[in-house]
Amino acid sequence: MPVQSSRAVRFALLIAALALAGCAALLDDAGSQDTPDLVNPRQVIALLPDAQGVAQMRAETEAEGYRELRVTRLAGLGLTMMTYRMPDGVTGEEAIFALETAVPSSSVGLNHAYRPQQAGAVRGLDYADGLMGWTEGACRAQMAIGMIDTAIDPLTPSLAGVRVETRQFFDGPAADPQHGTDVASILADPARLRDVTLYSANVFGGSGGGDLVTGAEALVRALDWLATEEVRLVNLALAGPYNKLLDLAVARASARGLILVAAVGNDGPAVEPMYPAGFDNAIAVTAVDVDRRVYRNAVRGPHVDVAAPGVDVRIRGAGGARFVTGTSIATPFVTARLAADPDVVAARNTDEVRALLARTSAELGASGRDPTFGFGLAKAEGVCGG
Repeated sequence: MPVQSSRAVRFALLIAALALAGCAALLDDAGSQDTPDLVNPRQVIALLPDAQGVAQMRAETEAEGYRELRVTRLAGLGLTMMTYRMPDGVTGEEAIFALETAVPSSSVGLNHAYRPQQAGAVRGLDYADGLMGWTEGACRAQMAIGMIDTAIDPLTPSLAGVRVETRQFFDGPAADPQHGTDVASILADPARLRDVTLYSANVFGGSGGGDLVTGAEALVRALDWLATEEVRLVNLALAGPYNKLLDLAVARASARGLILVAAVGNDGPAVEPMYPAGFDNAIAVTAVDVDRRVYRNAVRGPHVDVAAPGVDVRIRGAGGARFVTGTSIATPFVTARLAADPDVVAARNTDEVRALLARTSAELGASGRDPTFGFGLAKAEGVCGG
């Protein structure tokens, strides 16, 4: 029997066996070889919890003709990441089923794509600080802030005096730093926060096509770095599809005390949740305008936690003021508000931070939590820790 036919038969039998065993959930991350939501459709990635699993995975992949590309020890998450090129004729679904069946301790998935959630520059009003009620004179940052984004321009006025630690999680040239610079300008603007230490994980390389895109592999490595550096508060102004590798990494990071604040995404109100905002272990942020109306392209759903200014927001950049829109812009307002609050330092987990936001936010929609605004508008009155 030809090799490809033999693989197809084994795959069909495996699906039937898994279905009988109640394991159909493993299909969730398989996706399609042709989907545009993959950074590289020929790569498969495995996360392993221990040395025994690593050895088993290496033996299995060598026997089946996989080419090992990278092995990364993720000490901050307590995992090892192994990245492979799949053999010709093997699909993503086949690879996931075969490798997870051979190495039960593994979590295997594809390298899904994630994109910044910011719209183009527009004209607007300088209203954001007043809407949230930020204290004049700025609050002192109670904790370091991590961000996973593009590179940032250290010459932008809002970052003057900010201590910045950076690391790059791709090979080759960096992408345009505009998005990351805009996000950092909100996180560390001296009008809101002082004494800021910013850990900037650059996960977006220059693609040459103008499309800002990163992969699940880079996001996992960036989370591991921030966990290793004990940076508890992390801003994620990006979104993409569900990925089981990112799911595991987020769960590990959360278990180590990291608080992840993520943009719900700009794909419109009718789409399914986007990630990482869709994970239970993330604070999901939507955007509103000066009149407290939700951004028309914001994703909706029961996972939405809180709203912040994100429509026509004024950014002070090296080239002067500009106005930007998107859930990417709303997210750092919430992260900055949390960084100023000593109660967040004492919080043990994401649920406690979510409960804090529920108590302190101003309702915008129906009473209680709703799928458009979550618990309402994040407020910054009285949160300064000195």
